[in-house]
Amino acid sequence: MPRVRDPHHLRTAMYRAGLDSTALAEKVGVSRQFISLLTKGQRGCSPSTAQALSTALSMPVMFVSTNNNEIEKEGPMTATQLTEEDPYLLFEDVALLARMPIKTLRHYRAIGRGPKFFKRGQRLMIRKSAARRWIEDTFENVSA
Repeated sequence: MPRVRDPHHLRTAMYRAGLDSTALAEKVGVSRQFISLLTKGQRGCSPSTAQALSTALSMPVMFVSTNNNEIEKEGPMTATQLTEEDPYLLFEDVALLARMPIKTLRHYRAIGRGPKFFKRGQRLMIRKSAARRWIEDTFENVSA
């Protein structure tokens, strides 16, 4: 059974959707305790539950499930998908956009090779266009 890709991202998505564990559980049709285990990374979920979570949180299923088949089906994000708007992204969102663990992005930032975030309260934020530019400069122009 695949695990939730990033429990912290699931909690962030719940916060953005204005849902607590109880409300999300009702929307998905599972128990509140099950949602709690998912947000702690202690439990996996079936593909149908991952799909219900992605629908309830208005996010692609690839951000919910670790099943690599779903990532291959959706393929890489196109430039038009990324440039619809230029919203602010949280640190975790940039890690998902770059398809890397949060720990790796923290390392890049610590050694001065990460994107230029700014603080808003206690959160690190960046414009989506700046994050995209950093990803392109850092990873897509690397010769093999």
